Amino acid sequence: MNHMRIILSFVVSVVLIAPVLAQDRARTILDQMIQALGGDAFIDVKDIHSAGRFFIFTKGELSGADAFSDYIKFPDMERTEFGKDKKKLTIEINKGEEGWTIKDKEVEPQPASRVEEFAEHFKTTFDYVLRFVINHRQTTIQSVGGELIDFKRVDVVEVRDPQKNRIRFYIDRNSHMPVKMQVRRADNKLHEERYGNWHTFQGVKTPLFVERFTDGVKTMEIRAETVAYNTNLPDSLFAPPATK
Repeated sequence: MNHMRIILSFVVSVVLIAPVLAQDRARTILDQMIQALGGDAFIDVKDIHSAGRFFIFTKGELSGADAFSDYIKFPDMERTEFGKDKKKLTIEINKGEEGWTIKDKEVEPQPASRVEEFAEHFKTTFDYVLRFVINHRQTTIQSVGGELIDFKRVDVVEVRDPQKNRIRFYIDRNSHMPVKMQVRRADNKLHEERYGNWHTFQGVKTPLFVERFTDGVKTMEIRAETVAYNTNLPDSLFAPPATK
């Protein structure tokens, strides 16, 4: 009987300790990734300005392309300008629970569903999750094993945010750099980003090449040409122009 109690006690201990060890390992892997991305320089980013070209894919086939200039100011503001001609830009602006589309100099408020969609997407982006989500008290983090991607051993860390979105980081075991990120939100679709062509700007490692997929089908390719951090973007940049 004593032997049975000892064995039972050991099993219970393993069951209780295993999740804690998985969380500790996951946290260590994420911390190593953040250090590889620039450490404090990465975490202390307050705003981002990037520019380049993007390519749209429909059913996996290239269907369009254009230039872009994107401005982000944390925690909840983004402005994206599409096109090369400054006089003919299409502009999308989102600020908290507000959003506007500017086309042909006409300002239109975004419908509530679009504003909500933006917020859901923005709060599950790579930059937002690593700076704001992983340290939230209601967020859970665990290691869910490893995989082989492009002949690289990667560790897989799963993050569940307070909204119960499932976010997975695939992290190169040697370089500690992210290879890809997957997000399954309330729409139950699997959104994926794959990263490449890493460069360092102001101490922050930055992927200039990003591929996006939905349920395994390619939807977008982003090729950034310039990236700048902490340029003190004014709040006025994220407000629509006054209408006459």
